[in-house]
Amino acid sequence: MFEAALPTLANRFRAIALDTLGYGLSDKPQRELEPEDYAQSILDVADALGLDRFTVCGVHTGATFAIQLAIQSPDRVGALVLSGPPLRPPLPPGAPRRKPRMKPPPPPREDGSHLSELWQARWQVAAPIDPKIFQKRFLTAVMTGDSAVSAYHAVYKYDLTDRLKLISCPILIVYGDRDVETPNIEQVLPLIPEIPTHVIPGGNIYTVDLCTEAWCAAVGDFCIQAFE
Repeated sequence: MFEAALPTLANRFRAIALDTLGYGLSDKPQRELEPEDYAQSILDVADALGLDRFTVCGVHTGATFAIQLAIQSPDRVGALVLSGPPLRPPLPPGAPRRKPRMKPPPPPREDGSHLSELWQARWQVAAPIDPKIFQKRFLTAVMTGDSAVSAYHAVYKYDLTDRLKLISCPILIVYGDRDVETPNIEQVLPLIPEIPTHVIPGGNIYTVDLCTEAWCAAVGDFCIQAFE
């Protein structure tokens, strides 16, 4: 997710990218994890690396865990970047908890048609993008298997809009104007007018890949200002 951005960010910061538990090359959870579990895993890595105070940046589902980490460890998180966060208007009292719509990859078939099915489903929300870049994301999804949806069960445990109000550190919301989350984000922004936002033209769910320089500039400038 952050591979394209790391070289540019590294010109200004020590930039570290983590695999979310259950994704990439990380271990696959043996139980359904909660937002607190994902947040603690980030803190464990920070402890192992000797990081005292740092900025946390999360994209989509990762934004949920970044928010949770800032709430759990306000003394450690100096600034928070939420890229395409899955914000929703707060639920009315007594309303049932939101449920994820993400589905796991289809099971393998002898003719390989499951791969084409998964490719087309994900391409619809990613294009236009360099097929070589998209293929790397696609192969990661295939490799992750059933764990590909594990984090989504934790994403909707809390109403993030309300939880943002529990955070004291500086926050930036950055998103592409074609991101699948953009309509929801723009619906929520009037409820959190004190949080600055940065819209990247042409960005979608892969804004970091498609608009790397613009994304890094927005995030980098914010981080510098947050720690001044």
